[in-house]
Amino acid sequence: MQNNFYLTLFLLHVSISILFSQITIDFAQHEEQQSVDYHSFYPALMLKHTIGTFYKLPKNPVLSPAHGGWDMQDVADPFVLVTADSILLFYDGSAKGHYSLGYVVRDDAGWGWVGRKQILKGDKQNWRSFHLIAPTIVPGKNQLLIFNGNNSDSELGYKAGLAQKDKSGQWQYKSVKPLFKPGPKDWDFAGNAYQDVVYFPKEKKYKMWYSGFFGPFASIGLAESDDGIVWRKIKNKPIFESSPGVIAPDIIFNGETYTMYFAQLNLNRGFRTVIKSAESQDGISWGNIKTILKPKAKWEGKRLMRPNISFFEEQVHLFYCAQKGSKWQIGEAIADAQFEAAGMWQSEKIKNTYSRLRIKFEQPFQTVLKIKLLDEANGAGQIIDLELEKSELRSGVFSSSASIDPNLASFIIQVDLISENETRSPVVYEIILE
Repeated sequence: MQNNFYLTLFLLHVSISILFSQITIDFAQHEEQQSVDYHSFYPALMLKHTIGTFYKLPKNPVLSPAHGGWDMQDVADPFVLVTADSILLFYDGSAKGHYSLGYVVRDDAGWGWVGRKQILKGDKQNWRSFHLIAPTIVPGKNQLLIFNGNNSDSELGYKAGLAQKDKSGQWQYKSVKPLFKPGPKDWDFAGNAYQDVVYFPKEKKYKMWYSGFFGPFASIGLAESDDGIVWRKIKNKPIFESSPGVIAPDIIFNGETYTMYFAQLNLNRGFRTVIKSAESQDGISWGNIKTILKPKAKWEGKRLMRPNISFFEEQVHLFYCAQKGSKWQIGEAIADAQFEAAGMWQSEKIKNTYSRLRIKFEQPFQTVLKIKLLDEANGAGQIIDLELEKSELRSGVFSSSASIDPNLASFIIQVDLISENETRSPVVYEIILE
């Protein structure tokens, strides 16, 4: 019996040692990099690129209300989370007049979305008792979700809150209080909603662009956080305004330029919205405004809302929601990215206390991905064979594992990305040393 006790302690010690000796490489911490982008679709590493023109899918809408259940009346406010293992579409859905939050999963064939699941609904806290809308995953912290709650069926009065996924995989409210408490003299006194969060790995900070309401009008404000949990407004005034109102920002920062996709209100012929884009060098002053999508299809009615940009299956995807009559549905537009022909990323020097390297990656047709371990002091190196211990995580995305040469005292990880087709790039989701 005593021997079993000591054996258990030993195995526990080994497990803890293994856990704490494992690290995930931070692409923002590098010795050198050329023509690569680890900002736009953080934390993924890919070739530097520009985004082309968006075209709506002919099969729209891609998600409609279910025939029964928690989302039988409306589905709206899409947010896509892409990982190496899965693609999830978070959204809000309504039944009996109340909105709650849930998600669907991209099917294996890439044709649609399956497995509707409700994850969070209103509770007894007054400010989030009636509606929950606009789910937003905090980048790099997939267990944190920001949402907007309301205590009535109104466009105004929304407040931002935080939920967290527990160890069992269930989503729970993290706090009874909203993230912000606008005062009666604040520019967003009538509510804030439809946020987007960007992580800046070099500064280790999060920034949130969000819609602020003052009466029936809306502008876009900015907040900041060190941990994605506690937030502070940077300025008590909007950072972007365009009469009669702008709402629902979605931000892409490629390391140099900010691009914001947003919904622009138009009151010339009733209440209409279109999706536009704007550019900025600092995330505060915006210009070069362009129209991206207009409501044209019958199901779209007169309103396009809550754009959300993601990258998967070799294309850039813009999800949005649209309203015909009283019914909201979710649509999708796609664009090709124009990638650089080649890029390179090198890590900082790493002391070799590891035995294995594991990588999660995508290598489309007409692209090349090479991983090398370089020991510059001794002139040695190791090429990682991506075909070793290779398994498919989802369609086109793989995990490979290889032993690290113990003769390497220290090494630099070099990642070479090459494309023979300007619309494709290798993608590295994770490199893990263990």
